[in-house]
Formats: sequence, structure tokens, C-alpha cells
Amino acid sequence: MNRAAAAIFLAVLCSACPKNIEFGPEGQLTDAQVVYQRVKENQDNIVSLEGDAKLRVQSPQASGTISMFVAITRPALLHFETFDFFNRPLASLASDGKRFGLYQSETNTWYQGPASAENVSRFLPVVLPGEELVAIMLGQVPLIPPERMTLELDRDKGTYVLTLYRGPATQVLQVHTKYLRVLKSQVRGVPGYDLAFDDFLEKGSLIFPGRVELVAEQADTKLQVRYQQISLNGRPDLTLYEMAPPEGAKVVEVDERGRELPAGSPPPGPPVSASPPVVPGS
Repeated sequence: MNRAAAAIFLAVLCSACPKNIEFGPEGQLTDAQVVYQRVKENQDNIVSLEGDAKLRVQSPQASGTISMFVAITRPALLHFETFDFFNRPLASLASDGKRFGLYQSETNTWYQGPASAENVSRFLPVVLPGEELVAIMLGQVPLIPPERMTLELDRDKGTYVLTLYRGPATQVLQVHTKYLRVLKSQVRGVPGYDLAFDDFLEKGSLIFPGRVELVAEQADTKLQVRYQQISLNGRPDLTLYEMAPPEGAKVVEVDERGRELPAGSPPPGPPVSASPPVVPGS
């Protein structure tokens, strides 16, 4: 057998070998409820983030990549600043979970109003409630409350497959066998979105995805956040979430749907609280 044939034979042989799977300190887990609880615990241990990121958008409305400064704190504190290719400021958005403010530097205009999903998602081609947006950017998957669940080990991909069921909704989670963090989430049976997490970073005892991706197939939209220099669980700078218009800026009041209100209209109240959707993204 010549060397080329031998190399091909070895490659085929190795591709047929089972993937070497690394498990955490508890070894291989076989109980779906245990994996579900570990996933929730590992998601919940990150409460705040601050640092730089790149946001890439692919949608029918617009596509491109922008630089961002991000500060987020659970449950719904948001602060985004966007910059162009030359690092010039484009816009900034802040929300304390009840109110929001958005400054557009090009027009020197400050928009303010209730922190509805439409308003806090103004940087994005998809609409997400503030708490859901914060959770996703912290590397967390909004989970459907399961009526039942199943667990499998995918030896080809080297991941757990945890499937949650509730009525017509199914959420399939690919879970890292060592870190017990979600790598991918797919919602089927109802409208929703898919999530993927990659490039995991070790920050002390914390495991955090350096890349977060959201795919909304019905809207033909993909968002990707790639973090660069970030800090986790630091003391939040609450001044970042203050909402005061820059001196000299035109102030525009908007309603829950982002529509401008006539000048002199009383500010609308905070968005009406509603029960969170049973299925994330629905």
C-alpha cells in the first residue's frame, strides 16, 4: 500500500471512530432533570456584562457590521453605543427597564418613552422584550417551562441533546457535556427563534460564550454579537442607565410602539406588564 492510500485509509478509519467526549466532574449525566437544572444554574450565575463587541446583522432591511460598547445588567438594564468604521459615535440607547432613551447623533435628536420591546430593540431588525434581550446577550437561553423532557447523548457531535416539550412547542438544546452550557437552541412547533453560542471564554469560575447568534427564519434575519474585551459580574455603573438628553438635543416623546407623540403631550407611562410568553420569542 503506498503512502497516499495508507493516509486515506487512516483518515476513513479515524472518521468512523467514536468522538472522545469530555464530561464534567459528575461524569456522564443520564437524568434529563439534572441536566436541565445544571443548565439553568450555569446560565443564572452571570448577571452583568460591560465591554466592546461587534454586531453583525443580515436581514432584508439592512446588512452590515458595527462596533458597539455594551453594558447590561439583569433583569433589564441596557446601555448600547454604536460607532461607524472610523469609530465615530452613531447612536446610544439606555433603558432602566421602565423607560428608554435613544440619542441619534446625526440628527441631534433624543427619543424617549416607555421601555417597550419595540423601543428597546431599535438597534435591531427583530423585536425582543428588554429582559429577553438582556438574557440572550448574557449568553442565556430563554427556556420554555417544560411539561416533560428527554435527554440523549449525541456521540457524533459530542453533546447532550435535551428536548423540552410544552403543548405544540418543542425546544431542542445541544448542551456542552463538560461545561453544561447551551451550545444551540431550536424552537419548533410555534413561532420563535434559534440561538447558537460559541467561542467560550473562561473568566475565573465563569464560562461565557464569546459569540452569540440569533436566527429568526420567518423574518429571514440573523444577528451575531462577537464580544472582544469584556468584564463579567462587575459592580455596575448605574450612571450608564440614566436617561437624560444631551444639552441642545431635540427631544421627541414616543409611545409604546415607537410612534412620535404631538409636542406637549404628557409622557406615556411604562409599558403595561404582561405575563411573559410561554415560548421565548413568541
